[in-house]
Amino acid sequence: MNSYPKVVIRYCAKCKWQNRAIWYVTEILQTFGEVINEVSVQPIYDKPGVFEIILVEETSTTVLYKRKFKNAELAKKYATEGETGEQTEEYYYDGFPDSKLVKLLIKDALNGSVKVKLGNHIMKTDTTNILSSNRNVSEPEPEPKPEEVECQDCKLEQ
Repeated sequence: MNSYPKVVIRYCAKCKWQNRAIWYVTEILQTFGEVINEVSVQPIYDKPGVFEIILVEETSTTVLYKRKFKNAELAKKYATEGETGEQTEEYYYDGFPDSKLVKLLIKDALNGSVKVKLGNHIMKTDTTNILSSNRNVSEPEPEPKPEEVECQDCKLEQ
């Protein structure tokens, strides 16, 4: 049995984003249950503010989504290998994506080999990577703030 492709959702455990990660798992499995062979959730304790979705295939790994750090200092401090910390890569977004965007990112990364019909009411703007919808909202909705944050770097992100 081939165990690829896989989706990995990594999140900051101290920011209490577990429920959000689990919700994406549910959405991915409902849509790609016969295509995605594994979805894993990985809590991260040493990189505050991290939330990312990665597609792992047999010969490649593709970052599909990373939440932008609000604090430039933290962006540089926690940049992964090969990144400058400027957060200009195409997979960086402000805020959290709607499940339809996550599904579209997965479908596109699988080179359209997946026959899944997705809604088109959620899209990203090409120049800013701010997530938007067709509700004519000019500003993204503010993210909910966690009630308790133990990490000082997590506090800088709020």
